Amino acid sequence: MKKIIVVLLISALLLILVLAVKPAVCGPTVVEVDPSLIEYNADATGQQFTVAVKIVDVTNLYGFDIKFRWNTTFLDYVSHSVRVPNDTYPDGVLWNPVISVMNEVNTTAGTYWIAYTSRWPAPSFNGTGTVFTMTFSVIRHPVQPEPDANITLELYSTDLSAPDAQPIPHTTQNGTVMLYALSVRHDIAVTNVKSLKTIVSQGFTCNVTVAVTNQGDITETFNVTAYANATAIATSINITLLSGNPTNITFTWNTTGFAYGNYTVSGYAWPVPGETNISNNNVTDGLVLVALAGDITGPNGWPDGKVDIRDVSYAAKRFGTDPSKPLWDPNVDINNDGKIDIKDISTIAKRFGQHYP
Repeated sequence: MKKIIVVLLISALLLILVLAVKPAVCGPTVVEVDPSLIEYNADATGQQFTVAVKIVDVTNLYGFDIKFRWNTTFLDYVSHSVRVPNDTYPDGVLWNPVISVMNEVNTTAGTYWIAYTSRWPAPSFNGTGTVFTMTFSVIRHPVQPEPDANITLELYSTDLSAPDAQPIPHTTQNGTVMLYALSVRHDIAVTNVKSLKTIVSQGFTCNVTVAVTNQGDITETFNVTAYANATAIATSINITLLSGNPTNITFTWNTTGFAYGNYTVSGYAWPVPGETNISNNNVTDGLVLVALAGDITGPNGWPDGKVDIRDVSYAAKRFGTDPSKPLWDPNVDINNDGKIDIKDISTIAKRFGQHYP
């Protein structure tokens, strides 16, 4: 009985000793994309990121054949770096000498095919290493009501080979890029207002141009109104503008019924549904003087309330000019037809001697 107990104790001690000196067993071989998840909550358009494709916990690796693909709707290939052999790249795989069998990027299809093998007298590779890294650029970020973009960086074909040409069993782990759909931003902005004239003869017209930009995320349809002080000059309705696009709307201000005096012109874009930033929907320009018809200048270069020889002489000197000529002055273009001609001179001359008050 004692002998049996001794034998059992010796057997137990031997088993413990064997377990203590037995080398650790590696886990299953994996071909993986690292990092496995990349997430963007804010607009990532133009952002670049890099992933690595690795072979993890491999034993007796002598060659590999890997095919990789991505979604070209959202991602654009930038560059890649092959990490073969380990002699040159300490984080890489395989040992010299190596043969490059395939190294081909198809940016149109969004695919990459890479195949390498060691050759005699290279030893086999054991452990973990990077096959290649690849850098992408985000070319489009979804905007609600589009869904989130769940993009797979897919290892759609992987073969690993031992020196005896036997396949090495393994699993794969794809990568994922999440582009969370952005909430829609509505923002119509008036960026500038410009009156063609600083002096307009009462009862005649003047052009007022309002510059507008759609600074939101989607196409918008909206209205724009031009004002002289608090009085609406005119409204342009149903203007449709793509996201990011500017446009100019020119209004004709008919000063009939407007009293003599200074006016401030402004442009106002009506807020679109869902717009929260309305601080940029209105812009005000400088002063425009509604003056006695024909009173375009005076001793100090500004209308003096009467039509006299100064006005006639000033206009006559600019006779025959248009916006392409050096002496062009839109204030002298009384009838607002883009040229200073006999009609404008006649209007001034007809009122010669009039004054206000």
